[in-house]
Amino acid sequence: MKTSHILILVVIAVGIGILISMMGDLSTYDTIDSAKAKPGKFLHLIAKLDTANGKHIEYDALKNPNYLSFHVVDSLGGSTKVVYMKGKPPTDMERSERMVLKGKMTDSAFLCDDILIKCPSKYKEEKAKISTAAN
Repeated sequence: MKTSHILILVVIAVGIGILISMMGDLSTYDTIDSAKAKPGKFLHLIAKLDTANGKHIEYDALKNPNYLSFHVVDSLGGSTKVVYMKGKPPTDMERSERMVLKGKMTDSAFLCDDILIKCPSKYKEEKAKISTAAN
């Protein structure tokens, strides 16, 4: 074999290795019930804040500014407590329609590493006012 052919094969092998290593980061969204069946595995959950039955967001900046806990419910009705140990609640968390939670499930709660808020439709009222005024 020529040296150029060997070099091309090495480049292809390295490219395949990089693609395989990147595929480990791919994940799908899980339900709360399926997350409970996979304790300790890194997961993505889509859920909304559960404020029923007196459940509320627990955050006290004076007591522990890095502790946040709240309850969520998914579209199938599964619910769990979420513990976020990285700071204050995201802006407009109470008004969010949905949120993507990244973390690991334990026996008692979902330990969250990252919270992505799906923006509430804050412009719905303004659009309604504009369309009413135009008519």
